[in-house]
Amino acid sequence: MSLFSKTLSQWTLPLLLFFGFYSIAHGLQRTETIPLLATYSGLFLVLWIWIRNYSSLWNIFIIGLICRLLFWNHIPALSQDFYRFIWDGNIQLLGINPFRFTPNELIDLIDFPNAQLLFEKMGSLSNENYSNYPPLSQYLYQVMAYFNNDDIRFPVVALRGLYLIGEIFLFFSAKSLLERMELPTSYLSWYFLNPLVIVEGFGNLHGESLMLAFTLFAWLFCLKRKPLLGGLFMALAIGTKLLPLLLIPFFFRYLGIRKFTIFGVSILGFSVLLWIPFWEGKMLENYTQTIQLWFTTFEFNGSLYNIVRAIGYEVKGYNIIRKLGKITPFITLGLVLLFSLFNSNRRPQQIFKSMLFFLSCYFFMATTVHPWYIINLIFLGIISGYIYPILWSLVVFWSYSAYGVEVVEEKIGWQLGAYLLVYGCFFYELFKGRLGHHLQKSNFFSV
Repeated sequence: MSLFSKTLSQWTLPLLLFFGFYSIAHGLQRTETIPLLATYSGLFLVLWIWIRNYSSLWNIFIIGLICRLLFWNHIPALSQDFYRFIWDGNIQLLGINPFRFTPNELIDLIDFPNAQLLFEKMGSLSNENYSNYPPLSQYLYQVMAYFNNDDIRFPVVALRGLYLIGEIFLFFSAKSLLERMELPTSYLSWYFLNPLVIVEGFGNLHGESLMLAFTLFAWLFCLKRKPLLGGLFMALAIGTKLLPLLLIPFFFRYLGIRKFTIFGVSILGFSVLLWIPFWEGKMLENYTQTIQLWFTTFEFNGSLYNIVRAIGYEVKGYNIIRKLGKITPFITLGLVLLFSLFNSNRRPQQIFKSMLFFLSCYFFMATTVHPWYIINLIFLGIISGYIYPILWSLVVFWSYSAYGVEVVEEKIGWQLGAYLLVYGCFFYELFKGRLGHHLQKSNFFSV
């Protein structure tokens, strides 16, 4: 490649990334299936070409920030969850516990800017249930609410500002973790520039990246055998999203009984401090009821679950999700014990590999797998040398094919194609070896 061609490519590829992200941020709707998925897939192709040639650490950081800032004043068009965020924040400013009352119970009793708009836009599924967002997220929603006025854009930008700080902390914590694992920091490009992370984590205001930032700090302190600080950051992670709660036992063998006990007590103590302001009345009962919905009611983009459900229809003649939901928590607990206590998790590499396979199995079985859930797997895949989470972050977006103008109906062709690719790559790597064992620019995705 000539110097001119190389220079042209070096500038052209980031510009194509910016154009793709800008198109998603400022034009495309989730009902425009083909343009949306084509643009999203194109971003992956451009990213792959760029990473193979130009993925220096600071290039990754600067370009990643610019891509995020393209969403700065964007009203999320692919998700309506943020309407519930603003609602929860506003009722807290009124002194109302979001775990005590549903929006349906409050809509005729309260008044604040955009209340009716938020109620209508969050959808019936949300407004008939209690909030399911843990306390640290609720504190962030309060910050959003302070900026709520006639223009709904102001609270959105406020939360993005907080998330941007979290993304920066995540970048440097991930860098530190890669260095500790003696892995090149350029691997970070597959997370920090990943279209799923930018579109869903930052653009659509889902809190996975902030949760992961706290989780990475917790892991770093655990690897340094500082369980008290590890527990603090793990409590903050759980206070953002509940998922890290399932990952606590994976450091048992590494830390040993004494330090792991300190780790657990630290998590419990700091978690109690986060929850105390919300602990009143039937809060626990209501919150537990809401969490159970993810196992017994909600359905979207499942894989193994959809097969079991189809068998259930043939055998029983009805949807067996409620019966299945009663045993799913026990299956999850069994998987946690299997991957955390029965695996030899004494080395960091083994710990992260066990976490990756556990979470993968968890999402394979789940009744609901929204695209942003896969964010949790990407970094674990990178640090463990497995490619299938990156492939999953591409094809999970195909689930947006379900959104029509009037109805939401999953398209079996898109769904089947996505999971065939994911499972195919998963089992290939499981039995033949990691495709991204080294993740070097020269051979990554070269198989």
